[in-house]
Amino acid sequence: MGSPPTSEEPPWDPEEWSDEQWLAWLVDTDTLEAEEAASHRRVVARWRDRPGSQVLGAAMLGLRDAIYGRPDDEVTIVADSPGDPPGDEDAPIVHLDPDRPERSEVVVRRRRGSRSPRRGD
Repeated sequence: MGSPPTSEEPPWDPEEWSDEQWLAWLVDTDTLEAEEAASHRRVVARWRDRPGSQVLGAAMLGLRDAIYGRPDDEVTIVADSPGDPPGDEDAPIVHLDPDRPERSEVVVRRRRGSRSPRRGD
């Protein structure tokens, strides 16, 4: 059998190396890839934590949305709720006065049996 792998690349003929040599080469390359990935994560984390990078990223996303429109892949969550929808008696009554906005009013009715919150509750 041959000696352990000394180069980074395996031989053209896979039969030149034994199983132990292949395993040693795989372990060596996995270790190198793990070290490179950890180094890359440290660099990305260092840039991500800076306020200037966050502002630049937000500006780039805003520019993308302005030029191309918002992406259609946004997640929308819809959930059914139990019970009937609120009736007209629960809806607030809104009176808007466009000529005198200070006279506009909103009337909200309390449900029967509900008590108003007291201070300290």
